[in-house]
Amino acid sequence: MCYLDESNPAGEASQNLTVNPTQVKRKRGGQKGNRNARKHGFFSGTLSPAETRQMWNITNLEGVDPEIAFIRVKLQSSLQHDPGNRRVIREASRLLVKWYSADYQLDATDRSYLKTVVENLLEIASLRQPASPQGSQI
Repeated sequence: MCYLDESNPAGEASQNLTVNPTQVKRKRGGQKGNRNARKHGFFSGTLSPAETRQMWNITNLEGVDPEIAFIRVKLQSSLQHDPGNRRVIREASRLLVKWYSADYQLDATDRSYLKTVVENLLEIASLRQPASPQGSQI
């Protein structure tokens, strides 16, 4: 840390540097306990044990494909934590349209229309989503 020398009329920084002897030099890269690269929310690839059970219940009891059940569970979880997150809605609608387009060989016009409809439905669902974690399912 540099201190200004009051005897120096030009206001230049003094060369007297004070170093805290207890300060340890940090190593390059991420430090121990650093959680900066942790992924969470809709964009993480993992499900909690409760979310995994919920996904397989949706798949087995409702007959929904596992990919759609995964998107549903992640969307519900993300919207419970941040109901107005438009990025999550856009990403979920993009994934749903991509999946259905591939499965049903939709053309560009149908894909565009489906994306608009899905995004509007998810927007409405997010507005109705209660802020409590015990909210309704999407």
